[in-house]
Amino acid sequence: MTEKQPLKSQEVSGKKWILFDGSCGLCHWSVRFITPKDLNKSCCFVPLNSPLGIQLLKERGLYFPKDINATLPLNSVILIDPIKGYYIKSEAVIQILKLLPSWHFIGVLMQYIPSKISDFFYDYIAKNRTKWFGTKLSCKRSDLPKNTCFKTEI
Repeated sequence: MTEKQPLKSQEVSGKKWILFDGSCGLCHWSVRFITPKDLNKSCCFVPLNSPLGIQLLKERGLYFPKDINATLPLNSVILIDPIKGYYIKSEAVIQILKLLPSWHFIGVLMQYIPSKISDFFYDYIAKNRTKWFGTKLSCKRSDLPKNTCFKTEI
């Protein structure tokens, strides 16, 4: 886990921000998977390339201009906990699973896998995700289940 400054831009009733690739088919599937299982409605989804997503990345020193050949974090899911900091890659997935009551135990078990191993599998899936799951032009609020916290603007 990487602990950084608390959320500056805005806070949505203590929600945790899940930043995802808005043009990734796997990411869309993941949002639709998480939403009904998030019984406490503790997550809010933000596309990485949206104005809010970019602001959240900049506030944490994670935003890299396109001319820098960086794979992190635009190739990664990011969970921002306004109190604890942020999580990237497999650690973000583990923390998201721990937020879902029916998947909490799986998240707890996965945290015992060394991060080098879990990040290796995460990177492999991330590298092949568009080939396996396709792409979307963009993520729209209308694509998601009702009552999903979805923000793109500041």
